[in-house]
Amino acid sequence: MIQLRVSSKSEKQILEIAELLIKGHYAIDLNLLPNHKRVTLENGKIAYHDLFLLTGKTKGLLFTAIDNLLNEKYPVDLPEIYSLPIVHMDWEQSKQLVQEIKQV
Repeated sequence: MIQLRVSSKSEKQILEIAELLIKGHYAIDLNLLPNHKRVTLENGKIAYHDLFLLTGKTKGLLFTAIDNLLNEKYPVDLPEIYSLPIVHMDWEQSKQLVQEIKQV
């Protein structure tokens, strides 16, 4: 199991992705975290960027399918996508994840 993380400068894009993932049964639930700031160093100066973040629990084997789905939908403005492993999780909650997520 993984925690999927998708970030974008566009709130509209994050909302579209949330609908795609939920309707396609790619995630059991999603968290939408608006108004985050990303700090970067650009030409030696600190820069702040507004960012919208989506997180959710899913099966690790679905990551490639989700990545492909987003690459097809957003070939020009692909959001940042990566995952974090879920090392520990309540057994009952993990059963729900297995039952409700798309079969691989």
